[in-house]
Order: sequence, then C-alpha cells, then structure tokens
Amino acid sequence: MERTSTPLRTRFSPALENIRMSPIVSISEEARERAAAFEAAGRTLVRFQRGEIDFPTPAHIVDALREGVAKGLTRYPRSGGEGFFRDAVVARMKRDYGIDDLDAECVVATCGGQEALELVFKLFERGAGFAPTWSCALENFVPHAGIDFETVPLEPDFSVNLDRVEAAVRGRDFFYLNNPHNPTGKVFTREELDAIVEVCTRHGVFVVSDEAYEQIVYDGLEHHTLARVPQENVISVFTFSKTFAMTGWRLGYAITRNRHVARLLRLGNYTQTAGVPAFIQYAGAAALERIEASRAAVDAMRAEFARRRDALCDGLEGLPGVRIERPHGAFYLFPDFGERVPKDLAGPERERWVYEQLMEVGVVTVYGACFGRHFTDHVRISFSATPVEVIEEGVARIREVFG
Repeated sequence: MERTSTPLRTRFSPALENIRMSPIVSISEEARERAAAFEAAGRTLVRFQRGEIDFPTPAHIVDALREGVAKGLTRYPRSGGEGFFRDAVVARMKRDYGIDDLDAECVVATCGGQEALELVFKLFERGAGFAPTWSCALENFVPHAGIDFETVPLEPDFSVNLDRVEAAVRGRDFFYLNNPHNPTGKVFTREELDAIVEVCTRHGVFVVSDEAYEQIVYDGLEHHTLARVPQENVISVFTFSKTFAMTGWRLGYAITRNRHVARLLRLGNYTQTAGVPAFIQYAGAAALERIEASRAAVDAMRAEFARRRDALCDGLEGLPGVRIERPHGAFYLFPDFGERVPKDLAGPERERWVYEQLMEVGVVTVYGACFGRHFTDHVRISFSATPVEVIEEGVARIREVFG
C-alpha cells in the first residue's frame, strides 16, 4: 500500500518570517571573510562597524554579581524586576535627574534595553520615528510586532523639523526617538524634546524614548531624560550595556507612569524571558548604588571615547566633498559622502559604494541604508572599540581613498 504524507509547511508566522538579521551582523560576517586576505598581505582590518565596547565591566559590578550568587539569588526571578533592583532605579532617577514622583511600579526590568523596546513596540500597531533609525528597530521590532512604521528624516545637520514630526504622528500610536542618537551622535536639546512631547500629547500619541547612551555625552552638554515628563504617554528605556560596559549581561529597564502599560510590559517580560536573573539584577543595583566607583569608571570611559571622537573627527576634517557633523553623544560618526558618490549610480550599488571603497582598503563601516531609506550616502563609523592608534590608521586609509 502506497503511503502518502502531507508536506510540512514552509511558511511560518510573519512575526518571525519577516525579521531580518541586523545588517551590522551581516557586515561583521563579511569582514571576517575578508580578513584572511588582508592578513595574508600582512595587514589587518580596521573595524568601525560594531557598537561593542572594548572596556571590561567595572570590577565592583563583577564582584557584586558574585555576591548575588553567594546570597542565593539563583531562583526564578520576579517578573518585571526584583524589589531591590526597582528601588535602586527609583533612587538613581531622583539622585541623577531630580525625579521624585516615581515608585517601583513605574519600573520594569528587562533582558537588556532591547527586550524593553521590543515589548513596547508590541503594544502598538502604527508608529513613526526619526530617520536615520537604529537598524534593530527597523529590521527586528517593526516586523516582529507587525507595525506600520513611518520614518521622519532629521535635517542634514541632524536638527529636528517639527512640522514633519506633526505630520507623521497624526493617526499614529507612538513616536520613537533615540537620544543620544544612533547613528548620528546627536544629543537632542531639552527644547526639541519638550516640543516633540507637546506635539505627541496633543495628538494622543505615546513617546518612546530610547536612552541607551544617556551618560555618553561630551562637550559639557547635558542629557535630558524624558523620564522626567510627568505624563502617562511617555515610556523611557534604559540599559546597562553602554554606560557600564555590560553588553553581554542583558540588563535594562523601562520607566512609565502609565500603570496599565507597566503591567503589560511585566506580563510580556514573564511570557518572553521569565525575567532577568536575580543575581544580574543585584549587580545592576550595585552599579547604581555604589556611586563613587561607578562614577569613576564611567568618567574614564567617557573621557577615552571623547579622545577617540576627536582623533576621528580631526583626522577626517577637511576631507574633500565629505560633510561631517561632530557627534556630541554616543560613539558614532555619520559622515555624508554624497558629493563623492558617482552620479550615475542608483539603488543598492549606490548604497554600498562608499562602504565597498573603504572595505577595499580594509576599513569596515556600516552603510547608511542600514538605517533606512534616508541618508543612504552616509556611513556610520563607530569608535566604541577602537583605540586612538587604530583610529589614526583607519583615518589614513580613508584618506587614501577620499583624500
């Protein structure tokens, strides 16, 4: 008797089918393949593509992790965060930002800021946000949540056009912004932020503020957190990854005065990851509470990032036909090579042209199209894990091509 069987399905939930791996990961894989040829020629790649940090996690945070394990904080964690962690966040927000109307129910601990943002995006159906846009938001959060998402381009100098913001938020559920901004290094002013909140509030729209780089700000500027805004349509997301060199620890948190939203985020956190391990939360609380040790570590990292930024910007200053806006936050430079791209190029060939020219001399960047359909003649250059001497070598190679 001949047996027949029904073929297995080959299409699955669009929530997963439509996700793309971050193009930055793909670029890193491509760089790994090209590295062998450079090494055979006695050269190395200058890797400017990742937002990884080359500093170790401060010792007092590592010690606190051991303390947490020794205390037996190895059981199932509480969804949304242990009380000691959320209390530490509340105390930190009061100390650092003067916010005194938060309580623990406003805080939701997550597996990195990335999980917090993913859960927040899942709350909505229609959103908007500034372009260029962090690639994970475009490639992961938007398709996973099935969101109709519109991008609002910043001006060429990365300033805000409020008329465009207002036009975009009509009929939307939320507006996403990243401050300090990846990939431009822009630090939004208090006036810009307040105006964005006013527009969104007037249209009944939530504001989702991604503040991953909050303490990496230069030139005496101040980071203005939207967690200070006493309104229920604001959700701020923070992470320990960048500030404390804890990228692999996967610890972050969301703050909102909207109790219903906070409850939904806690339920999502339980459903998705069952919470952050309590001993990691204990280490995170120590990072916030052991003020002097943390301040010394963060100040040292920020000072080194500033040195790297200056070496990169000063080295590329005056490059013919290349526009540079010196970043005031985060650790990225986003120069515009539009005047140097051949005019007859279009589509993917144009989008990758600068990237390919630089890859030929062993400089790995991220092409602008990875951050959306605007700013495609730009490239992102990260100085998060490149010492000054490596930056100087990278600048010399860039000048070989575009000098």
